[in-house]
Amino acid sequence: MVFELRSRGIITDLPAEYLRAVRPYVHSGTSLSTRVVQLIDHADWLEAALKPAAFQQITSGQPLVLATLPAPRGYEYMRLQLQRSPPQSPEGELLLALVLLRAVEVQQRAAPVEVATLAFSRFRIDGQGCFVIGGVRGQRHPVLRLSPVELSQALNGWKPAVLMVRVAQELARFWGLRLVGLDPTRHPLRRAPYRWRPRNRDVGVQIEKSYGAIWSHFEAARGAHGWMVLPLNSDDKLAATALSPEKRARQTRRADYWLRTRNLLRTEFKEQLQRPTPELQLNGATQAPEQDTLLAGDDSDFGDSGGMVPSRVLDTGPSSLL
Repeated sequence: MVFELRSRGIITDLPAEYLRAVRPYVHSGTSLSTRVVQLIDHADWLEAALKPAAFQQITSGQPLVLATLPAPRGYEYMRLQLQRSPPQSPEGELLLALVLLRAVEVQQRAAPVEVATLAFSRFRIDGQGCFVIGGVRGQRHPVLRLSPVELSQALNGWKPAVLMVRVAQELARFWGLRLVGLDPTRHPLRRAPYRWRPRNRDVGVQIEKSYGAIWSHFEAARGAHGWMVLPLNSDDKLAATALSPEKRARQTRRADYWLRTRNLLRTEFKEQLQRPTPELQLNGATQAPEQDTLLAGDDSDFGDSGGMVPSRVLDTGPSSLL
């Protein structure tokens, strides 16, 4: 599989890609054979999901700017970038990052700061193409960081992790995929042998709370095979009418910011991305997909449309999502 991907120009570092296939995945129930199938599925999809220039940029190891968002005051730019994850990353093959750069008049020789990152892959679950979120994390660099107040002002009150999942919803809709995320009970740190060590056990509890909080925020439903199924549609008005006048005004500003951002994303996605053509055809006609068993009886949201320890979630939690 790795040799074939190299011949197609998708990868260049053979030893690293072999490690990507054999290292444990963030979903603790994934066998080696299943992991290899997922990687092949993801690589085949990637060629069809990106336009040629964008595909070449991703495979060369360079970040691809998906969208340039309006920069807050005091910043040079704010971007959504897509790039390949390091081979040792257990959470997904692609990283979607929100990157800010302070303006020169604010900070001399400022460096870009990744304030939020969402790791994901695309593979099939029960025959259905899925946008699979393996991890959502906040700022990780020990020095290049923004304070919570500064970050909240830059994002008009949005929590970075929540905003990134919103962007994932838009990407899944654009590509016509189901949106699923890791069930925190399937995280390796919640299982033996990692949980036997107190430090790993404490981190596992923190991860489960963080995942649980963000999935609850999006009203995700527990699906089959250790995945949480997320809706592709969320309340764009943010339930503002049920709040006090002060909270309603704040929620209205947040909703307005997201609506403008969403429209911008839908326009700019078309510059770099493309919708893959249907994979299954029979006598020139598209064949109907198999019965979905990922979340039996609920199709309302999809009509249009023993090794490495996974990294911890640093910036989400039950007390800071809303």
